Amino acid sequence: MIISNLNEMKGFAYKFASLLKENDVINLIGDMGAGKTTLTNFIAEYFNIKDSSSPTFSIVNIYDGDKTIYHLDLYRIENPDELLEIDFETYFYPDDAITFIEWAENGGDFLPNDMINVEISKIDKDTREIKILDDTKRGQEINEYFSN
Repeated sequence: MIISNLNEMKGFAYKFASLLKENDVINLIGDMGAGKTTLTNFIAEYFNIKDSSSPTFSIVNIYDGDKTIYHLDLYRIENPDELLEIDFETYFYPDDAITFIEWAENGGDFLPNDMINVEISKIDKDTREIKILDDTKRGQEINEYFSN
């Protein structure tokens, strides 16, 4: 899906958010500045969360609204064992929340196998391409909705 402006990103985020359920873990894949945090902020807004920001320095932020969202940014993780210090199981295997992870590749073998992998590619200053990968059951379910 090609996104040409923030209004289109918001529209995509709201449709995507409407398909999410508690226990979902979303792996946001993309270069710096691709729009991972922007997408997460719009999804948080969909769930009536007023204050969401990038957890780059705190590693994890917890947002409460109609749903609880865990937002992790693993950019500064140099060794996956550092995750042992943040009770990663709560975030990677949420019972009553939805988790968004930026830079998940830094989480190593601690990551769950059934994440919804969302790839955001920066085409130019305003344009992004968003792909929900078909490599997990939940990714396939969500893609089925978007293709209809």
